Amino acid sequence: MAKSGRPTIKDVAELAGVSKTAVSFAFNSPERISTETYQRIMDVANRLEYSPDPVARILAKRKTQSLGLLFPQSIPDVFQNPYITEILRGFGQVCDAEGYSIQVLSPEEGIISRTIQNAAVDGMAILGVTSTSDIHMACSQRDMYYVTIDAAFADEYVNVGIDETAASRQMMELLLKKGHRKICICELPGVSRSLESEGTSTTMNARRKGIQLAVESICKDNDAEITFVSSDTSYNSAYKIAKEVLTASNKPTAVFCMSDIQTYGFYSVAQDLGLTIPQDFSIATFDNIPHAEILKPKPTTVNQPGFEKGRLAAEVLLEMLKGKRKQSVFLSVNVIETESVADIRK
Repeated sequence: MAKSGRPTIKDVAELAGVSKTAVSFAFNSPERISTETYQRIMDVANRLEYSPDPVARILAKRKTQSLGLLFPQSIPDVFQNPYITEILRGFGQVCDAEGYSIQVLSPEEGIISRTIQNAAVDGMAILGVTSTSDIHMACSQRDMYYVTIDAAFADEYVNVGIDETAASRQMMELLLKKGHRKICICELPGVSRSLESEGTSTTMNARRKGIQLAVESICKDNDAEITFVSSDTSYNSAYKIAKEVLTASNKPTAVFCMSDIQTYGFYSVAQDLGLTIPQDFSIATFDNIPHAEILKPKPTTVNQPGFEKGRLAAEVLLEMLKGKRKQSVFLSVNVIETESVADIRK
């Protein structure tokens, strides 16, 4: 028995009359020993209350059997957005099926690259980073496989996402073709290298481009009055911004939110102010998360599959861990038009 009083693999091997290798096989690859030997080892292990040291196992195998899912914001902040839950659900489905655990990660002391350096995982999926982010160098220095989700598409790394520019353009064109010229865009927050500094959003930059292209294509007379506000991906932040927008003297005829959680804020404020959608203002959004069904009328939305993004990111990452070369994945999106957007053409 070890000095600590905790039984060791050597103790189990001696009492069972087998080698330490056979004990290791019993816990990790039981098919490599006979049923009789396996049962004898397990009987001794149970009597001694022995279980393998997970840290020692990781060191021996140089594998954690764990994948990381790294978010650009703190955990309390990021899980206020139900779209993130959809990504986690998809990622988790694959990990469960393949016998991998998940580590949900956020910037360590506000620094994303530090998390990458210290995370005990075999590979990582990383959300919302730019093509020039420090994370690419950090992963390279660790010689670790990684996949990005909702990043810019580039040859240097593998990304799972959508054509953000085309998606926002399609929705903006729908609003403009229905006569809306006074439109408020509720933007996403930027992603920074640390939680304290001002950041940029690859996603928002791409969506802004799509919005601009739509305006240039349809508004030949430069008659569009497009305003931008910014809200965190939380209900409370969205509610505060929505109240400012909907009580302004120059209220927009349409609001285009960049996430469903922002839309919840606008629906709540509309109810509190006695406004009706789409009679008093129209609304469109991104995501189409399952819970959006509770909003009445259901919002017109860019249907981007968060669950599928998470699922595909995990599948691609596991293929990379097997040594297979993978390419980025473009997911198709579509606009689901509902009664939340009125046609105000005269």
